[in-house]
Amino acid sequence: MNSTQELLALLTISLKNRESWLAILESALYLTVILTAFLGNTLFILAFSNTPSLRSSQNFYLVSLAIADILNAVVCMPITLAVSVKGKWDYSDVICQFQGSLISVFSTVSLLTLCMIAINRYVKITRSAHLYRRLFSKGNVLCSIALSWIVTVFLNYSVYFVSKTVHYFHPGKCLCFVTIDLKDKLGIYSAILYSIVVSVTFNPIVFSYYKVIRKIRAHFVQVRSSSFRDDDSTVAFAEEVKITTMLFATILAFFICWTPSVIIDFYEVIAGYYKLPRQVYMLNIFTYASSSAINPIIYGFMRREFKEGYKRALCFKS
Repeated sequence: MNSTQELLALLTISLKNRESWLAILESALYLTVILTAFLGNTLFILAFSNTPSLRSSQNFYLVSLAIADILNAVVCMPITLAVSVKGKWDYSDVICQFQGSLISVFSTVSLLTLCMIAINRYVKITRSAHLYRRLFSKGNVLCSIALSWIVTVFLNYSVYFVSKTVHYFHPGKCLCFVTIDLKDKLGIYSAILYSIVVSVTFNPIVFSYYKVIRKIRAHFVQVRSSSFRDDDSTVAFAEEVKITTMLFATILAFFICWTPSVIIDFYEVIAGYYKLPRQVYMLNIFTYASSSAINPIIYGFMRREFKEGYKRALCFKS
């Protein structure tokens, strides 16, 4: 059986010796994803800034997602694009640690933000309006966003207290990535951090949307059996359901885009690194990058006010 170093060398050669048309195709597709992520999220922030109806407290969470995605598209993805174009890693270890750590920061912030969005929907749909206004005031929302960034940066950079070198270049993925080896301190520490983040975010998301779906179903069953189908409370609830559906689609898209990455990472931890074909790793990178590009498309497709906000931003109207 080939050793890890031999498998790493084979992937490195496979990346370097691609046919020219394949290198151009992969780089062009990845550049398209980068531009879509940057332009789409920038357009969303402009629409948010120029449209008063979009500046509700819950939409500040979407702004935090957009900022993470813009930074990812501007700071991390171009390094991967350059590697794809050159066919090799041509940078220092400092750049490797820089890229790998920031990818972890941006993905963790996005996951924590999606968790807060799920809790927001839970309180809005299932609890009283008074409790919602008290918990999700503009000040509280901004504080929770700031706290998510601070905690994420601390957790992701705390691994450097365990080891000076955390991330290593992965020629299949064309980026720097943490390799979890459960036989050393860094691997155990990284696995614990990963487990904490997943449990703290995934469980509230599942619980919140389970309760929300049950509440929505019960409400519409009640509406169908009632003669008061067009009163203000029913119309307002229906509007909140539409907003919840859009936000749920955002969470669903995130998990769909990240599922290949999670499966591949889990496989490598168990079976060993660098054993999969390079094309499988590239699919992983495209789906991961797409998670930064898809949200503004979902907003514009599912909500008319976002679509109108995009039009106003493109026409430079305030």
